[in-house]
Amino acid sequence: MSLFSYNDGEGRMNEELTWKVKDEAGERGSRQKAPPKACFSWKRDGQLVRSAEFTQSELEVEIERLNADVTQFVIALKMLALSRGP
Repeated sequence: MSLFSYNDGEGRMNEELTWKVKDEAGERGSRQKAPPKACFSWKRDGQLVRSAEFTQSELEVEIERLNADVTQFVIALKMLALSRGP
């Protein structure tokens, strides 16, 4: 899990992004394992404002789409790649 916050310019932290890699079993009755997902949560002033889950390929697309600091997304992408195993 990783965490970073955005500063409002006056020294107060008001936005926070947390994420974790979740490796779930497949749907009930399915013998196929579901791909791991990176789960992100955005909070503003302590309140959840957005959450999203991405598979590795979905996260790659999101990183290309964003025009911002994507450091945490890239780290999560690396963790997703590692969680898939050989």
